[in-house]
Amino acid sequence: MTEATAPYSLLTFAPMVDSETCRFVLKHYAIHYRERPHTFGWCSVLALGRCGTLRVPAFHGRKLRLAGPRALVEHFDRSCPTQQMLLPSQQPLRIQVERDWERYNGYLALHSAVVAYFHLLPHREIMIEPFFRGVPEREARLFRGAYPFLGGLLTVLLQLGEGKAKDSLTRIRMLFEATDMRLRDDRPYLAGDRVTLGDFGLAAAAAPLLLPSGYGSPIPPLDRMPNDYSMIVKEMRQHPTAAFVQRIYDRHYTTPPAV
Repeated sequence: MTEATAPYSLLTFAPMVDSETCRFVLKHYAIHYRERPHTFGWCSVLALGRCGTLRVPAFHGRKLRLAGPRALVEHFDRSCPTQQMLLPSQQPLRIQVERDWERYNGYLALHSAVVAYFHLLPHREIMIEPFFRGVPEREARLFRGAYPFLGGLLTVLLQLGEGKAKDSLTRIRMLFEATDMRLRDDRPYLAGDRVTLGDFGLAAAAAPLLLPSGYGSPIPPLDRMPNDYSMIVKEMRQHPTAAFVQRIYDRHYTTPPAV
């Protein structure tokens, strides 16, 4: 099956943490799909027309219309083998996975976005290409000149400012340190001996801070990052959590998400 004949489409703003999490999830279930990146803001308008929601990523095809990685997991877990479920039904494992999902997709993802966008959005010269990578050329031409507006919109939505960025970085350090402690026993996954949605939530949320090999979201390479952000990446890479995230990428994201 080729990308052109894939039965499903994933409509994304490609740099989003949830877009990366969806790529992990769809790879896990071996779902053939085509990612369709669009401009920030415009992608939500398209999602409303195609999936009845402003939320992205939006997944559709074969009468399915789902928004966000959690909805994908809840749908595809129903038809997969028990040991492949990303939201295991048995307790207390399920409680731990739910806590991990809230901790990483809920908190770490938000703080990662705040720190990354605060430091990177002002640098149009390095952000313009990844911001529009994969977007239809006509759409990119139309919106490329609106980068200041789009950056301003993200700034408002995330309430970006120096104080908030510093606070988010402090919370990121705390989350990494707590995760380091959990990983001291060399466990293969956060909840034991099997991959769960918590692992994908951590990997995708930490990726903007680590730039792991195989990272699927468009972002400038480390050698083009502003110095203040590159220093953050180099600091976070010193944590045991960074090696864990790279193992998740190596084991579960070693090839392009789908064709």
